[in-house]
Amino acid sequence: MVSIVDGIFWGAVLIVLGVWFIVRRSVPVRIPVIRIIVAVLLVYAGVRILVRGPQSTDRNTAVFSESTMRYSADRSREYNLLFSSGTVDLSRAAPSGASIHAEVNVIFGTGTLHVDPAQPVRVNMSAAFGAVESPNGRSVAFGDSVYTTPSYREGAPALEIHATAVFGRLVITQ
Repeated sequence: MVSIVDGIFWGAVLIVLGVWFIVRRSVPVRIPVIRIIVAVLLVYAGVRILVRGPQSTDRNTAVFSESTMRYSADRSREYNLLFSSGTVDLSRAAPSGASIHAEVNVIFGTGTLHVDPAQPVRVNMSAAFGAVESPNGRSVAFGDSVYTTPSYREGAPALEIHATAVFGRLVITQ
């Protein structure tokens, strides 16, 4: 949930950027607006971490920490490792009547994704300035690739995972 302070801050940043893009060609004075905004964002992030701490209220998100997250049918199926290292264990996710969809994101961190090879699993791997590595030796550093377990059949219920690494590394293990 976004607080009112966060909403005001991000609104002000967007307004300043928009005004700068409109008047930058007509104003003869060179003001390094982008540098100023980047500096303000860094100060804001630092103050926010000092005031609120780096912890997230979401049990499926790790920020500046090491964490192990396990599949639970009653929780969100989005797992995030931000500036962190950790493990996402989806080996207990067993699709029966319908497919199960999950998302695993590693941003500026390292992660391990555990899947059960006996279950039908399809992992859509995406990376940008990072790497996603699968058990069969396939990896992606830029772009997209797909990994499936031997029991996966197209059209049948399966555990469908979208795994993304941005400036990070995610290793899929069985």
